Amino acid sequence: MTKQNRNAAIFYEQDGFKTDGQRLLGRQSAGESFLKGFSRFSGVDRFFCYTNHPLKFKGFTEQIAGWTEDEPETRWINPLTVGRMKEPGCLFYSGPSLGNFAWQRRHIGSRSFSLCGLTHTISSLEVMEAFGDLAIAPFEEWDALICTSKSVRDTVDHVLASWSDYLEQRNGGKVKLPVKLPIIPLGINCEDFQVPAGSKVWAKKFREEQGISETDIVILYVGRFAAHAKAHPLPMYQALEKAAARTKKKLHLVQAGWFASDAIEDQFKSGARKFCPSVHCIFLDGRRQDVRKHIWHAADIFTSLSDNIQETFGITPVEAMAAGLPVVATDWDGYRETVRDGQDGILVRTTFPAPGCGGDLAYRYQVGVDSYDRFVGQVGLFTNVDTEACAEAYLALIEDEALRRKMGDSGRERAQNNFDWKVLVPRYQDLWQELAEKRTAAEQEDIVLPATPLVDDPFSLFKHYPTERMTLKTRIVLVDMNTKPVSDYANDPLGNGARHLMPDDDRMEAILQYLKDTGECAISDIAQAFDASPARMIRLMGWYAKMDLIRILPT
Repeated sequence: MTKQNRNAAIFYEQDGFKTDGQRLLGRQSAGESFLKGFSRFSGVDRFFCYTNHPLKFKGFTEQIAGWTEDEPETRWINPLTVGRMKEPGCLFYSGPSLGNFAWQRRHIGSRSFSLCGLTHTISSLEVMEAFGDLAIAPFEEWDALICTSKSVRDTVDHVLASWSDYLEQRNGGKVKLPVKLPIIPLGINCEDFQVPAGSKVWAKKFREEQGISETDIVILYVGRFAAHAKAHPLPMYQALEKAAARTKKKLHLVQAGWFASDAIEDQFKSGARKFCPSVHCIFLDGRRQDVRKHIWHAADIFTSLSDNIQETFGITPVEAMAAGLPVVATDWDGYRETVRDGQDGILVRTTFPAPGCGGDLAYRYQVGVDSYDRFVGQVGLFTNVDTEACAEAYLALIEDEALRRKMGDSGRERAQNNFDWKVLVPRYQDLWQELAEKRTAAEQEDIVLPATPLVDDPFSLFKHYPTERMTLKTRIVLVDMNTKPVSDYANDPLGNGARHLMPDDDRMEAILQYLKDTGECAISDIAQAFDASPARMIRLMGWYAKMDLIRILPT
């Protein structure tokens, strides 16, 4: 296998790979982290970018260059040059919605390249529809959707089983589900979370400014402030208040993130004052580069009590582990697959209503009565975090410095061995190579037209609209009375709407001159004389006729 079998074109939109905007989301942090890890550890000799605009390709190249020692070789592929995808051999999309790419690929053949997607949030209607596409879009056994945790895989399996049962009941026959669903966790660049230059100075200054003594304990939360869509803060506040009542140490809760609105900011800050008055609560803008870089090293304990179905993996506990912090987290979806209870931290019990208790919630969301945010927020309000168990977990770490150090060291080692991109990029590449081997071994298939049945050639779909249809046998003749050059029409607002689909002015003029010299002829004669695609020449003659430069003779 060549290096190309271990490479992939990255579908690139800056919103999915940059963290310097006003809205810092988990998928952006994960995307930027992956791109950095891939540029440093993939060992490929060129980087492929699949995007629809040259400025986006420029952004991709600049971002990659910032992480590589030598100026990288980058190549641009877009939907109109999709045939070039045969060189990288795989398209990687940092999301689950692969259906559109499967239909694009069908225009050049399903064996031309593989598709590889990645799950993030999986609770929205859009994502559920993307899972449904896995059963009806033209996917193959050399395609894959990476699930970032076993919890995600279990949900995908549940959706596909229900969807397959419906399709089989509706249409008969067995539903084909060829896409591989491997489990590969999200990763981080662990060295970013080691104590960087200036961190000790930053942390010392921060603690002094906040009145935090050496014997005080700082508990850190990092993430977006969204009670409805991330982690409801009430269990954290209540558990810390219980812990504060049982210790003589002064507790400080640092929350580093950002507020989407003034109402959410008031919700968090007033909630902190009301439900954990004994704890000094500090809010920081987690979008600031210095905060994101140094705040880990000003804390003693990290906590994240996710209770939201929008969470699937949870990257911040892994980042905390890489920084050497012990973690108190909920025993919830992907969290339980990253933090080992009793080794890297402590997992807190959660409870959830039994299956069958939320059909009306799903229906309200489906019909648009409730927004997505309201839907996930309502589900979160029926999800419980055991605050007594959480308080005991906090207290165990607050009172035992040796335990904090032991769990922090264990977590750092686990992050480096299991979640560093240095380890995970080769796993991605192993998968891409496996997909390439399946693709290469498959028999060549015939492309059945239309390639995309629901987006057919308009001249096929509406072929019964006109009086007659133009073919290669259609005969045409020049309109003698025309004296204007073809450029007057091709560049005029009344004729330039298809200019990008036509030859240059000189070739267009040469075709008219040919007609002038030849007289009446068939479209096939012109296509042959100019070595042109028959279909494109028929189409071009339609435009000439539209401009009244030629006349189409009746059959």
